[in-house]
Amino acid sequence: MIAWWTAHWPDIKDLFNSVFFISIVGAAGGAYAGAYAAQRIAERTRYREQLLKEIRDTNAAISLAFGICNSLLGVKKQHIKALKETFEAQKTALLDHKQKMASGQIPRGTEFQLNADLETLSLPALAVDILQKQIFEKLSVVGRPLNLATTIVQTVHGLSASLEKRNELIASYKAGNPPFSAELYFGLPRAGTINQDYPSVVDAMYSQTDDGIFFTQFLCQDLNTHGNQLAATFTKQFGKGVPTIGEPDFGKAETAGLMPNANNYSDWVSAFHKKEVAKKPATFIRRLLARINLGV
Repeated sequence: MIAWWTAHWPDIKDLFNSVFFISIVGAAGGAYAGAYAAQRIAERTRYREQLLKEIRDTNAAISLAFGICNSLLGVKKQHIKALKETFEAQKTALLDHKQKMASGQIPRGTEFQLNADLETLSLPALAVDILQKQIFEKLSVVGRPLNLATTIVQTVHGLSASLEKRNELIASYKAGNPPFSAELYFGLPRAGTINQDYPSVVDAMYSQTDDGIFFTQFLCQDLNTHGNQLAATFTKQFGKGVPTIGEPDFGKAETAGLMPNANNYSDWVSAFHKKEVAKKPATFIRRLLARINLGV
């Protein structure tokens, strides 16, 4: 075999150095390089479109969350806040009235004037289920935003149930079953019994409205952060062309005293503080980015 190679080496050498062989090798190498470059360009283009899509989907989620928050702020401003404050003020007035009768400051049997708010209420249609689907199915967020989306759905459904419960109580009062009284309305002792149904549902409505406002406003912040991270990645990789990330303004609601006290939610917030280490399966965008070596 060695003798064969030795005897034919000049011919083999001539073949390797021939224009024909060099053309074939060059064409094959060029075809491979061209195909590889084309694949890289296609993958980069695909990544760019996927990144733009998630940015737009993030803006859509921000709009949904902001719309839900605005609706809840409107319900609180028009109904819930006044109902709760009037209820507490009238209850305080009734207890003061009873104390004055007991101490003889006013005659026993003096009638207490109660202007009970028996207007039925309901929630406008809120796209909480659409918001949850948008976040879970179209965004690559992890941790707190996912929990916020689920909590918002539960909160709004709970608020709707509380409003319906209050409507049912009002219907029963108007029907005289049980007979309506100030004690029944405020959950005070009457004939040895206490019925807390109405005050409990008023408290639930108020707290659930505040919960819904806080969680949707908080979700807007998290989604804005996520969107800005995507936008920074896009700008770094592709330069111009990134959409503006939505940033809702709650200044007017703050000024109007409609925003709930964030201190009331410190335990909930701290439960997710720095808890973003939970890993989620790599998103399509990150898998694709890893393949084309863009370093994210």
